[in-house]
Amino acid sequence: MEDLNYLLKREQEEIMRAKASICFAARAAHEGLAQGYAKRIRDHRLPYRSRVTDGRSAFDPAPYGGGGTRS
Repeated sequence: MEDLNYLLKREQEEIMRAKASICFAARAAHEGLAQGYAKRIRDHRLPYRSRVTDGRSAFDPAPYGGGGTRS
């Protein structure tokens, strides 16, 4: 089983790197990595991002989490 704290840390690092990137290719690469970590967190057996009754996530690190919109 993967360490959930490690996945959360890496996801946040990739989100920060994506936001700080001035190069489109680098930004896209970091966003892709962040999305990959978000999927691994979502699929983890420990429920970190629990669903609320309407299907949304109580914590949604949009746009990399479960279906947020990009601002």
